[in-house]
Order: sequence, then C-alpha cells, then structure tokens
Amino acid sequence: MEETLKQILSELQNVNQGMHDFEKRFDNLDKDMNELKDGQEQLKESTINRFGPYIEEVAKHIDERFDEVKDTLEDQQRVIDTLAVRSVNHESEIKDFKRILKNQ
Repeated sequence: MEETLKQILSELQNVNQGMHDFEKRFDNLDKDMNELKDGQEQLKESTINRFGPYIEEVAKHIDERFDEVKDTLEDQQRVIDTLAVRSVNHESEIKDFKRILKNQ
C-alpha cells in the first residue's frame, strides 16, 4: 500500500512538473506573441515614416511636371489658334487674288 501511495505521489509530482513546464511554455509563447506584435507595430511605423516623405516628394514632382505639361499645352494651343486665324486670313487673301486675276 505504501508503495502504491509512493507511485501515486510520484505520478502526481510528474503531472505537476508537466503542468509547470506547460505554464512556462505558455508564458513564453505569450511573451513571444507580444514581442511579435510590438515588432510589427514598429515596422509599420518605420515604413510609414520612411515612405511618407518619399511619397510626398513624388506627388510634388508629379504636380510640378503636370503644371509644366499644362503650360506647354496652353502655349501650343495659342500657337494653333494663331495659325488657324492666319490660315483663314491667307485663304481669304488667296480667294481675293483669284477673283482679281479672274476679272482681269
């Protein structure tokens, strides 16, 4: 009987030690998960801090280039409008010359 109680006590101690080891592993796992969350948050902030200004610079550059292209297109449109007016004037003058030549 005493031997059986010793075996039971030994088994209970083994179970108790196993539970203690499990709790330790669980605590370590919880700690590792928290460290992973913290690392993920730091990575997110670092990415935003690094790429935020870069993206702003790219947007600024695109805006500047767009304004340049817009100005160029406006200048070209003015030239086209001027040439269109001249073309109409020249066409009118050519018709006048043709009419004068025909009447001679």
